[in-house]
Amino acid sequence: MSNKEPIRLLILEQSLNRAEELIVLLRSAGRATRAHQIGSDADFLEKISEQPWDLILAANEANGFTIQSVISQLQMLDKDIPVIMLADNRDPGSITQGLKMGAIDVALDDDDERLLLLIQRELKNLETRRQKRRAEVELKETDRRNNLLLDSSTTAIAYVHEGMHIYTNQAYANLFGYEDPDEYAGIPIIDLITKEDQVKFKTFLKSFDRDETQEAEFGCVDNEGATILTKLTMSPATYDSESCTQAIFKPLVDSSELEDRIKEISSQDLLTGLFNRQYFIEVLDQAVDNANQGKQSSIIFYMVIDHFPRIRSDAGISNADLVLGDLASVIRGKVPDDHLIARFGDDVFTLLIEGNDKAAAEELAETIRTTAEEHMFEASGKNYQVTLSIGLSMIAENTSTVEQAISRAYQASDSIEEGNAIAFYEPKNPTLGEGGQSISTDTLQALVSHALDEDQFKLNFQPIISLHGEDEEQFEVLLRLPDAEGNDLRPAEFMGPAEDAGLLQKIDRWVVFNAIKQLAKQREGGGKARLFINVSHKILTDEEFLPWMSVSLKASRLASDSIVFQLHENDATSYIKQAAKFTKGLQELHIKSSINHFGCSLNPFNLLKHLTPDIVKLDGSFANEIEKNEEKREELIEIVRSLQASGVLTAISGVEDPSTLPALFMTGINYIQGNYISEPLDDIDYDFSSEGL
Repeated sequence: MSNKEPIRLLILEQSLNRAEELIVLLRSAGRATRAHQIGSDADFLEKISEQPWDLILAANEANGFTIQSVISQLQMLDKDIPVIMLADNRDPGSITQGLKMGAIDVALDDDDERLLLLIQRELKNLETRRQKRRAEVELKETDRRNNLLLDSSTTAIAYVHEGMHIYTNQAYANLFGYEDPDEYAGIPIIDLITKEDQVKFKTFLKSFDRDETQEAEFGCVDNEGATILTKLTMSPATYDSESCTQAIFKPLVDSSELEDRIKEISSQDLLTGLFNRQYFIEVLDQAVDNANQGKQSSIIFYMVIDHFPRIRSDAGISNADLVLGDLASVIRGKVPDDHLIARFGDDVFTLLIEGNDKAAAEELAETIRTTAEEHMFEASGKNYQVTLSIGLSMIAENTSTVEQAISRAYQASDSIEEGNAIAFYEPKNPTLGEGGQSISTDTLQALVSHALDEDQFKLNFQPIISLHGEDEEQFEVLLRLPDAEGNDLRPAEFMGPAEDAGLLQKIDRWVVFNAIKQLAKQREGGGKARLFINVSHKILTDEEFLPWMSVSLKASRLASDSIVFQLHENDATSYIKQAAKFTKGLQELHIKSSINHFGCSLNPFNLLKHLTPDIVKLDGSFANEIEKNEEKREELIEIVRSLQASGVLTAISGVEDPSTLPALFMTGINYIQGNYISEPLDDIDYDFSSEGL
């Protein structure tokens, strides 16, 4: 936001004179202002819907309307508007209270200089977020345009790697009788070829020159077992920057017939006559883009049929389909023509309406719910009562993706425990403050940002001891965030909001820098500790981190092997290419790596085909199971043996009970960690010689 652009300002302040002073303050600082003083809850809701706003300056209470109400409404409407609280005294508690309520920051009434700095900072941050959203929209639009020829083409196109489908367009799915192109993911292309032509197809593949385009005719099989004569064209290609093969199937039939077929089924659910999931997602994607750009908010309905598996089991599949078709007609009869309604899943309907009128949306949802409940559905002479759990969610500036929009509406529907009700999505609060009061996501983000700025994070150190008597001093570094009451929040409580705020990389750097600083101090005093430092997935794509790390070690006069970087198994699995590159870079610097919480994925050893960690730390759940469960004990023994056979050292966390030690010893595991050994310590200080294990 340039200084020439007026600030669109909402003011929650009892005093008209003070409101005028705030406007004058900004104008004196060279910032034109378009301001409105909030008179009531209704006034706020009306104004917030009229236009985008840049900033809210709010006293704790004015005109019977509180800052807590403001923040709650913003969260409900999914609006990205920073709120700065105006405190009327120098009581430190008022600052804490403001942050707890969700204000981005707090300024004292008599400190105009600080207030201007806060305003400047938050406007800059807001503009950065808006630019990011615009950039993401533009990128999505570029991708959309690049894929448009594929997705909208009447030509059946697929990308194949090592004989397996990795992408298919809608025309490809339509040609072979499938609704969703994603159904082909991981399916061998040879499965589409008739048995009579499979030998011919294999010969064709063997002769395929990956530098040239080749063609041949084959019989293919659609979803219903019918044979389709096609011409297959294969050519070299890339997809997601990976080399692969493009496969184009053209049926040897009249093209106009195919086009009619595609038009008929490409956007329609054949069972209900509603739009299908794919078409709904396409429209929803555009709605999210519009919301991100401040053009138009929307509301999504996620309507789940209560106990539908029970209905299908009782009625049978064909009769259940009749019920679904009838229900679709009932819903469609209550929905205005300009609203988009679709069958999203087996027992799920979705609805998209424009605007942010929460009351109108809830009224429509209630109409749909009561109509379904009162309607008697009949199939094969038997009657069925159908009820719906309807979740609603706003789509506005803070809705970043289609997946997030759907997830929020789903969460709202899932919160309805007894069914047959409606619920609006409310942002979840990750942790609790004084008296069990919820701390909002915005508050946590403010606390994290403040902790980074003021160096207020804490590091704890938990010993990792050898189970077989090796003389090693090892600690895991644990991050803690003190809240306003002095309680230590764990990463699980604040890292999600921190990631949403784009702060993970800063946190990683803070942890590494301060851990190295404390380790250097300990070693200067004669210590020989080694630290296991947890890092987030963001570090995997930080090209500047490893060079920075190398310089930091040299500046601290620490040996490279004094640090072990620890990746969570989920992060390593989700970003496997980046993790492989990262661990390879560590090896080049002679820095060790570890995989934490190993064994929780479906196929954990698949990860080790790509990564070569020095240490694997198994999830603490194994320690809790092996004492009384012989099967789990044998499973752990096999895992440890397999890891050690590949040259990897093993560790386990979560050791809370001395009775597990004999079983752990029998597994041959190298290191153990847990509160039984020692609770996390404030310093790198533990007498390892006392452990005679």
